[in-house]
Amino acid sequence: MFAQSSVEQRLAALEAKIRQLEGELAIQKAVTRTAIGITGSDQRNDSPLSGAFLRPAVLTESDFPTAVATVSDSAVPMPPPPPAAQTADFTDDFEGLNFFKGVKVGGFIDAYYNWNFNEPGDAKTTIGGTGLIRNFDFNHNSLTFSQADLEITKSVSESAPLGYMVQTVFGPSADWINGIDYAIGNSTAAHFMQYYLSARIPTSRGITLDIGKFVTQHGAEVIDSRSVWNYSRGLLFALAIPYHHTGVRATIPVSDTLTLGASLVNGWNNVIDNNGGKTGGFMLSWNPSPQVGFIQNYMVGPEQSGNSDDIRHLFDSLLTVKLGDKVTWLTNYDYGMDRISGAHVHWSGVATYLRMQATPTIALTPRFEFYSDPMGFTTGTRQFMKEFTLTPEFTISENLVTRFEWRADWSTEPTFTVGDPSDDPSVQNTLGVGLILKF
Repeated sequence: MFAQSSVEQRLAALEAKIRQLEGELAIQKAVTRTAIGITGSDQRNDSPLSGAFLRPAVLTESDFPTAVATVSDSAVPMPPPPPAAQTADFTDDFEGLNFFKGVKVGGFIDAYYNWNFNEPGDAKTTIGGTGLIRNFDFNHNSLTFSQADLEITKSVSESAPLGYMVQTVFGPSADWINGIDYAIGNSTAAHFMQYYLSARIPTSRGITLDIGKFVTQHGAEVIDSRSVWNYSRGLLFALAIPYHHTGVRATIPVSDTLTLGASLVNGWNNVIDNNGGKTGGFMLSWNPSPQVGFIQNYMVGPEQSGNSDDIRHLFDSLLTVKLGDKVTWLTNYDYGMDRISGAHVHWSGVATYLRMQATPTIALTPRFEFYSDPMGFTTGTRQFMKEFTLTPEFTISENLVTRFEWRADWSTEPTFTVGDPSDDPSVQNTLGVGLILKF
């Protein structure tokens, strides 16, 4: 009996001690909740620190005495939190780095394989290997690296009135586009597709000025492989318009639907002017509705080497119509004229596209073009040409796009290179695939 009573007494003492500890713990909880201002409705769980991490910096040492006075003297008050850390202000020291805020870095790598059914002996899908008619996909039956691009851009805005664009490019396509720079020994500039400074003039809508080298505003197709619907570039891109200009240009928003543009440049495709004159450009862009867009370009100036008297004119028109959410129709018309020793020459062409976006990752774009070179000024042969291209596009991932392509070209003259003399040199069919890796 004595042993049993001793055990019971010990258990009772232990239970009393547990109740005492539970009471002290409850008091500590009350202190914590009162000190940081949490009510029962604010609690997310049973932790005594529930919600304490929301804004601990708002607690100050003066908050605690009042809270502690509301509980038993046996409660131990919590120590005040350390003062909030102050962030050092380096604004003045690094103010110059603001010029790099908003900078975007990107680029792409472009490669292709092309099969020419004429099987030309020189393995070129062009006029005698000159690069005419077919730009960039020059080679037959060869896995070919076309171009690699790296660009750094900063767009102008109301809060950032200064910007810039530096776009480097390497590969056979770059060598072709910048061939004139190589010819005059300006090989360094030949690796830069664009490099210009931008400034925003603070008007009601803001006028943007660009000074440097920039791609042309003409045409429906561009050098950048990411921004075209077909893989191969068309006849108008290759023959009717320039690639790039060096000079100054202005973009002037007039209203929400109308934008004007003007430029003064050295000429077509040359960083250093090849004559004593300058070339002027004018642009009108009109978007009367979200479904319709129209652009009219005009460029005028002397373009022949050492000749400032004969003037070249180029009229370039584009009409874009969205036929619903998945279909877009685009047509491009070009007319150019010049003089050779006073004699008139001209060229013209039309291209039409229909892009059908079946799914977010699958698209199909047929293209049809007609090109007229009645004096042989742009191709070296008096001829009329047409081509049809069909391009299925598959977006494999956000960074990888592949385009398969069948293309047929026809001419009124024996323009194309053939491997078999019995083949028709006025017809050329090609089948190819292009891969574009974006980053």
